[in-house]
Amino acid sequence: MKKKIALGIAIFSLALTGCAKEQIYSSSPPMQTVSTSSFEVTLEPLKAEGYNYYNRFRYQFTNKTSGDLIIDWSETFYLRNGKKHGHFGWEGLTFEQLREVKEEPDITIAAGKRDAIELFPVRLIGWKEEGVRMKANTPEAGFTLTPLPAGENGMSIAVLKDGKLLRKKIMVNITQD
Repeated sequence: MKKKIALGIAIFSLALTGCAKEQIYSSSPPMQTVSTSSFEVTLEPLKAEGYNYYNRFRYQFTNKTSGDLIIDWSETFYLRNGKKHGHFGWEGLTFEQLREVKEEPDITIAAGKRDAIELFPVRLIGWKEEGVRMKANTPEAGFTLTPLPAGENGMSIAVLKDGKLLRKKIMVNITQD
């Protein structure tokens, strides 16, 4: 009898949890900008389509100099609670390119130009199976973007100007309301 009561309480608790208020995420600030005399970087967490959690960033880089700047993606890192947590990927990368993203070539931004793209932390990629059941982490399985965790999220960007490395951190704080 005690086992049936305990089982009933467990089922009732699960039912209540399923009916609980949906978690809503917010970002403070909603968008962060870091500016130097050479460049400006903006990072904005974006919510997954149809959901209330963040799963990627809108990134914008503006070259404020009269010469080329180079973004070194092999030295640009996703930061989670102040610590390096892998590299970034962006839409359009193939499975193989995602695997090798840490060796991504440098990207040159011409004088006065702006580069904007949606980025996601490679280490937070989830693998999904489509169609026939197959082994995860295969090119056929594909990938999906998982939620950015609560806490500090951001990037440490590496920019080369005249052969000199300039590094800046840009962070937002994601919370669950």
